[in-house]
Amino acid sequence: MKALIHIGIPKSGTSSIQAFLALNRDALAAQGVLYARFNPTHGSQFELPVTALEACGDTVGPELERRRLGFASRADQSTYVARYRDFLDRRLQTAIQPLFIASSEHIHAWIDTPERIAALDAFLRQRFTEVQYLVYLRPQDELIASSYSEAVRRGASYDFQTHLTKYNRLNHWQRLKPWRAVVGRSRLSVRLTCRDALAGGALVADFCTAAGIELAGLRIPKRANTALSQGELALRRYLNRQLPVLGRDGRLHPLYRLALLTLRPVAALRSDKLQLSPAERAAILAEHQFGNEKIRRRFFADRARLF
Repeated sequence: MKALIHIGIPKSGTSSIQAFLALNRDALAAQGVLYARFNPTHGSQFELPVTALEACGDTVGPELERRRLGFASRADQSTYVARYRDFLDRRLQTAIQPLFIASSEHIHAWIDTPERIAALDAFLRQRFTEVQYLVYLRPQDELIASSYSEAVRRGASYDFQTHLTKYNRLNHWQRLKPWRAVVGRSRLSVRLTCRDALAGGALVADFCTAAGIELAGLRIPKRANTALSQGELALRRYLNRQLPVLGRDGRLHPLYRLALLTLRPVAALRSDKLQLSPAERAAILAEHQFGNEKIRRRFFADRARLF
């Protein structure tokens, strides 16, 4: 069995790809694709990056994710990884599909050193005859605007200009380099979210092309995890200063959820989305021109520019 591992970059269509895989799991199985999540309540397949961290003697860092995974101690993480190994090996023993597909944005977030990449790759190559990796790159000017919504969802209360100043460091090349060095160019497929670069002009259609999936007859999910409106950004920033955002389980705190539902009609009065000015967009792309050009030359020589 071969494996295709989607290294999901946050705010780059990852949730849509995961929703597509989940929505069509049975139909994909009939096409020869095994999509086996350890915990189906999560879109991101935490099990893969956590397994690599464990192999390196590392632990999940962010408290939010530790809560979501139920890790109160290092022993909890070790037990989780042992359970996943058993789960995956049992599934592979009985699976008849020739292709295993997995997707996780936490691979991108946590598996960021040669040692961790090698650990993940070793785990997978012990189980699959061939392992390919797929990553989608989104223009940095789009990422910075979209990532602000995600930051506010997670509890940030600062304004967009602060976000723009603090987080305008989205160097795709720096993140790709260790992957290219460890797994090699031939096993790393880099694709773009730009409409002119997408097969069929849409992300899910392009993903199916990359994975060898026949899209006809499959269901397309609604867009997932979309950017917040200006009204909801303002509302959440206010609530983030007044109330606990998350409960102990890593989900929205009940008080926060109640306030959000109560006040959402007010937020709906401003339904427009955050927009960057042309000057801001140009400045962001200029900031990343050097790294983007390195990617273009190595992966997209036929394009005049990467984005």
